Amino acid sequence: MVQIVLACGSGIATSTAVAAKIRDLLDDNGYRGQFTITQCSIAEAVPKSASADLVIATTVKPEGIECAFISGIPFLTGIGRPAAEKAVLDFMAKQ
Repeated sequence: MVQIVLACGSGIATSTAVAAKIRDLLDDNGYRGQFTITQCSIAEAVPKSASADLVIATTVKPEGIECAFISGIPFLTGIGRPAAEKAVLDFMAKQ
């Protein structure tokens, strides 16, 4: 089971929107049931990264992330979204 931490400023608003997009992306590409998504604030992301496989954040990558990191900003803005989706799918393919 791949553990994904999805972080935004407060852990509520934008992480919820991005979590839905990531969940749909992964489900639509055959990964249903192979991952969990935990939402949190960016301040909580660093300690949570110690037990996670991937952190996706809608902020700048904080110092101290201990696992793979992908920017979630393209899932909000749409700019660069195909590349971000590919990065998520490539990560999953390696697991």
